[in-house]
Amino acid sequence: MPNPRKQAAQIRLSDKERKILTKLNEGTHSELHLIERAGIILLADRGESNNGIERAMRLCGNTITKWRDRYSQAREELARVEKDEPRKLHATIEKILSDAPRSGKPANFTDEQVACILALACEQPEQLDLPFSNWTPSLLRDEVIKLKIVDSISAKHIGRFLKRARFKATQGERLAQPEN
Repeated sequence: MPNPRKQAAQIRLSDKERKILTKLNEGTHSELHLIERAGIILLADRGESNNGIERAMRLCGNTITKWRDRYSQAREELARVEKDEPRKLHATIEKILSDAPRSGKPANFTDEQVACILALACEQPEQLDLPFSNWTPSLLRDEVIKLKIVDSISAKHIGRFLKRARFKATQGERLAQPEN
């Protein structure tokens, strides 16, 4: 019975593509994923089999197949860009060799909830008739839960929101200085 293995996608690079891919592959400032993927395409262009590339680069066969196929499927786009917009060829190759966007895990908190947490952090606790003068992540967490802004949240998560918003928390976790 014949082996139903898929034939490896053929890669034939133009001189310009080869130059760009070599630069990516050898670049000291290239991102690691681009170095690796450019290497796969360059070896495929030299006629290496997927197994040969797998041994040479110590990569999983599925990875090699994925990038070889993706580059091969972009052949028409690459030829068009090289002919009509040669200055965009480098960017097009990088786009092809980059990861597709992933949906990721949905956010636990809405933008509105985060805005309310940050707005509360800007308030002086004393003006809200609270028995302390400075916010800590724990005190802020307790208050946003009490106010039903969120059902639950950790003090660390509060700290991340504050950091992203460029609020400066001190080592002692004081978030606001009392006014004199």
